[in-house]
Amino acid sequence: MSEVKEYKCPSCGASMYYDIEQKSLSCRFCKNTYDREYIISHFDEETNGKLPDFDWVKRSKTVWEPYVSDKIKEYDCPSCGGQIITLSSTATAKCPFCSHDLIISSNFKGDVSPDKIIPFEVTYGEFADKYTEYISERKEVPKEFKDKAALDNITGCYIPVWSYSCTCVSTIDSDYCSSITVKDYPILANDKNTGNREFYSMWPFDFSKADDFNESNLSGFYASRYIIGVENAMRYADYYIKEACPGREQYEAKYTKGSKINNNTSDPQKEGLKKTIHKREMTYYLVPVWLLNIKYKNRNYTVAMNGQTGKMCIDSLPENSFYHCLYKIIYLIIQLLELILGYLLLKDFFIFTEELIIVLISVCVVLPIVTNVMFTSLICNSIFRKKRKKALPIVRRPLFNVRDFLE
Repeated sequence: MSEVKEYKCPSCGASMYYDIEQKSLSCRFCKNTYDREYIISHFDEETNGKLPDFDWVKRSKTVWEPYVSDKIKEYDCPSCGGQIITLSSTATAKCPFCSHDLIISSNFKGDVSPDKIIPFEVTYGEFADKYTEYISERKEVPKEFKDKAALDNITGCYIPVWSYSCTCVSTIDSDYCSSITVKDYPILANDKNTGNREFYSMWPFDFSKADDFNESNLSGFYASRYIIGVENAMRYADYYIKEACPGREQYEAKYTKGSKINNNTSDPQKEGLKKTIHKREMTYYLVPVWLLNIKYKNRNYTVAMNGQTGKMCIDSLPENSFYHCLYKIIYLIIQLLELILGYLLLKDFFIFTEELIIVLISVCVVLPIVTNVMFTSLICNSIFRKKRKKALPIVRRPLFNVRDFLE
């Protein structure tokens, strides 16, 4: 099979893309649609080509692949012959010459093919409308974020995710203590294009609604394969799962009574408390995400949406320079009015001008600083944010709580 593949319309030969609403491949030219069954039967379709007993955990013991390094690779477009240069982890591409959507099948072939894929439920238009509605009411942000041209940067992406299930058992001096069973703990398998912050912010994805992997779902979207291998994924998850598994309290309660441990003792895990992982299962998913990256003053700002649920998350956006200018003007006007009012009220109580100036500065400038700042902020907010809609922020320190995935 060729490394690069394209879905062409059987009727007219034009390039096809996956239509989210139709849930089928649609021709860009003649508008004909072809469902999943037709694609599998008439195209050289790459689906889950693993053996029935394939196991990612067992494979990790024979194929050492903790981290897959990215390299620059070149491919030839099957339509126009143009050269496509991309990273080795990239699984889809758009020809820079004929603009056809291509699938790099070698990244999803055989053992390395995904087990499941969650198709897009939210369309490009729905994402664009929701972002436009939100940003149009954010009057304090720079105009670059409101420019319609920014919508051209919207990209639909399939990002690779490991789903990890296991049982952790705690024992104290070889005696059973407790255990927990974790189901579908998510681990981002490629953090180059979508970071953990964005992935965590858009969670959850419903794995139960995933379909068997089918390459045709990728046509028209960006996709990448995993670069964080099963070994590193399990090592990362095992640490937090062991931390969540009960046992330390029971161990310390058992030995503290006999004064056998104190604050200077070594980790109870090494003393007598053991936590072991059993029944490991790993599933490889591709999940849908809409991304919009806007560059402003040498910094990228990200707007991300869960392509399954429509949950949108946004970076903390910068504020318009006019907002800060207006803030200072309003503050100075309030300060000036306070000084004038204070002078009119206090001028008859002081003979010496120096004393009056000192009192005015103390009473009208220093003391009301907090009040003035709050009042100025209220005025600016009423001008800029009258109908501001709420949007979830992109979190700074993402971490999934293991207890949210217990059976």
